[in-house]
Amino acid sequence: MNPPPSQPDPRHPNLTVIPLTKSRAFTVRSYCEPRYRFLWHFHPEWEIVFNRSGCGTRHVGTSVERFDPGDLVMVPANVPHTFFSSAGQVEEARCTVIHFLPGVWGESFWRLPEIQEFRVLCERAHRGLVFSGPGTAEVGCRMERLAAAEAPSLESLAMLLEIFALIVRLAGRSLHATEDALAARPNPRLEELLDWIGRSLGEPITQHQAAARLKMSPTAFSRWFKTQIGSVFQRHLNEMRIARVCAHLARGDASVTAAAFASGFNNLANFNRRFQEITGLTPSAFRKQFRPGLPASHAKPLTHTQS
Repeated sequence: MNPPPSQPDPRHPNLTVIPLTKSRAFTVRSYCEPRYRFLWHFHPEWEIVFNRSGCGTRHVGTSVERFDPGDLVMVPANVPHTFFSSAGQVEEARCTVIHFLPGVWGESFWRLPEIQEFRVLCERAHRGLVFSGPGTAEVGCRMERLAAAEAPSLESLAMLLEIFALIVRLAGRSLHATEDALAARPNPRLEELLDWIGRSLGEPITQHQAAARLKMSPTAFSRWFKTQIGSVFQRHLNEMRIARVCAHLARGDASVTAAAFASGFNNLANFNRRFQEITGLTPSAFRKQFRPGLPASHAKPLTHTQS
């Protein structure tokens, strides 16, 4: 199974080197820290993360969502990601992380019929999956036991395969609904529309304009778009704009106001509501997670042409 290609990102994530994954089937480790720090990074290893305690914002690719205790996600190779704690977090941040390189196992392994269910799951994880259901707690417990076991050993490898067997039974939601929809239903009209949205985020965009591009009535377009993407047009547009704002704030080169206007928001009150609704944080709290010593007044202004 080949890892997905690396995607360029405006926040310039750091490449993280994870020892031993080239000489072992996997690595696993449990972490306990006062809080998760913002560390925007990527690596060629696939990653499965179970969050035991702590809450905040999970940022995977363009997905920006709140996470809470019990969060279980799979992050594919080379997808930039980070988890960082909410400002009001009281408990310690504890998680367990499995890393593995599919190529180490060899193509023969991925062709085995016994592994096909897990391979299909990995192929679905275009930009990451978040799992739900009561079975996530069992997966988390087994990951923690695996981290406490002596490795490498045949027993630890068997425990990993048991974890894979449990994960394929869970309900998984894509962390990038757009790519999930495109993979399931290739549609040139949708691809063209999403490309236009991505290029026009800093400009005023309305559903009427989008419908006109496809020569559809607003009502018909609304039904079609929700069927294709899984969310209404305005929600998708807000999520894409908030992701761009997060890019500017994570990079630290813009004030909150400049980032909002550069990303297509022309009303700060509405922007603040949408940002907190999607990320679970205020824009200022988001920025302080990783640039606590930089007052907003010290940020450089942004023009609408920056991305």
